[in-house]
Amino acid sequence: MQSDEIIEKIRNKLKESDPSKRTCMNIFQFNFTDAEGKLIKSMVFDFKELNIYEGTTDNADTKIKVSDEDFFKIGCKQTTFDQLLAENKAQVEGDEEAFHQLLEKFRLNLKTE
Repeated sequence: MQSDEIIEKIRNKLKESDPSKRTCMNIFQFNFTDAEGKLIKSMVFDFKELNIYEGTTDNADTKIKVSDEDFFKIGCKQTTFDQLLAENKAQVEGDEEAFHQLLEKFRLNLKTE
């Protein structure tokens, strides 16, 4: 997957983080699709346990569906989640406040000029 390197960067940041200073304690289910919208991989971003792993969970606070290519573009700051949501290129279900904490935490919603 194109976005594997972005996921790995996030995973490494989690490993380096101090558990006592966490500001986000939610679980996110990311469902990555190909260009046609077919599911290619599901990943759990578990900020309670500071872990990211392939698979699904019934305990997700928020589920996010986004294409692999678009998530890669977000990670490279070529687009934002807000832009993708406005264009119906990403879907978010569940706790929107938790989702916005995630965006702030990793600065995924900041667009560089």
